Amino acid sequence: MMGFGTLYQALLFTLFSVAFAANGSSTYTYQNSGSQAFALALGLNTTSNDLHFNMSAPSTYSWFAFGTGNQMKNSLMFIGYPSSNGSGITLSPRLSTGHQQPQYTDTKDVEVVSSSTSNGQYQLMAICKNCTTWSLGSISTTSTSQPFIFALGPTGETISSDSTSENIDQHRLYNSFSLDMQQASFSGSSSPALSPSSGAESGTTSSSSSSAASSAPSEIYNRVHGIFGAIAFVILFPLGVLVLRLGHSVIGHGIVQATAYCFVIVTLGTGIYLSENTPGMNNYNSAHQIIGLVLFSLLAIQAIGGLLHHILFRRGTKTPLGKVHMILGIGLLILGIVNAPLGLNLAGDSKYNKYYIIVVAILGALFLALRAWAVWRNKKAAKREGSEKGVLRRGSSSEEAVM
Repeated sequence: MMGFGTLYQALLFTLFSVAFAANGSSTYTYQNSGSQAFALALGLNTTSNDLHFNMSAPSTYSWFAFGTGNQMKNSLMFIGYPSSNGSGITLSPRLSTGHQQPQYTDTKDVEVVSSSTSNGQYQLMAICKNCTTWSLGSISTTSTSQPFIFALGPTGETISSDSTSENIDQHRLYNSFSLDMQQASFSGSSSPALSPSSGAESGTTSSSSSSAASSAPSEIYNRVHGIFGAIAFVILFPLGVLVLRLGHSVIGHGIVQATAYCFVIVTLGTGIYLSENTPGMNNYNSAHQIIGLVLFSLLAIQAIGGLLHHILFRRGTKTPLGKVHMILGIGLLILGIVNAPLGLNLAGDSKYNKYYIIVVAILGALFLALRAWAVWRNKKAAKREGSEKGVLRRGSSSEEAVM
């Protein structure tokens, strides 16, 4: 039996759709396991190019949104989440340049007509004035199949903010759909009916429904991708350096670096999965993706170079590979550490950057302190033994390596 909250939302959306039917509208609904999870009614005033919309979704999601276009790139998006008082909705118009958290824009005049968070539902009616064009794109006002996208935020998380620039986590559900803009069009008053009392021109209503893609599995891959990558570059690779410089163990150095490389392989695999299963990311044109692929390739060269240098050194052959191995290792270590914040930005998790920076700063200071102590210890030992190069114990190495 339909609950009161569901019935209330259905009646409210139907009422709004009927009101728009007097003006012209297109509607879209998404059904999740037989229940309505997202609904949008859209109207276009061809006189003023204003977009009038009503969207609703279950309040179990932390945010809800729709945007223009068939992907996030260049999309003008309208994101709603609970306001600080808990009863209304904060509406944030944002521009997206790719698969990363869209940024708030004040270039569009957006008016909230009504909003509520009650009976387990979000409901938002609003007007975006002169909204058919923006800096990154436009809407075809005559298209019978204008592309749009929608997304729902994670469940189990709460946003309570009046800020239009509030950070949001990556979507839980998303999909693309199309609406008939000719059926959505009306002309005349810039304030069309949002209730049945309006006497605007007659029109028609179109509707559609479809299944949406779930990003729940992506959330797991996203976490594994980030955690394994961070452990590899922030902990394991630097630890391998210390094993060589403090413990004088070439074998230990190789084992730790090989383990780190295995972590990088997992990072690459999950990154490719995320890229191939996220709209707009399978062209691999973001800085984070490009750096990741370059890192993986150069790390393979680094590993081969390190092994070859070790073999030649054991045979008594001196080569410049040691210097190259050391310099390239430093560069790759820095590049890998820097690439993590780019990934957090790409995933819409930039709020974690400050914590990452703090951890990197602490571990980096510890690493430099231990590395400086190792240099001081070696110089002291060399001086005591009367040798400029020092005395290497069996199992130690003068091989110049960092990774």
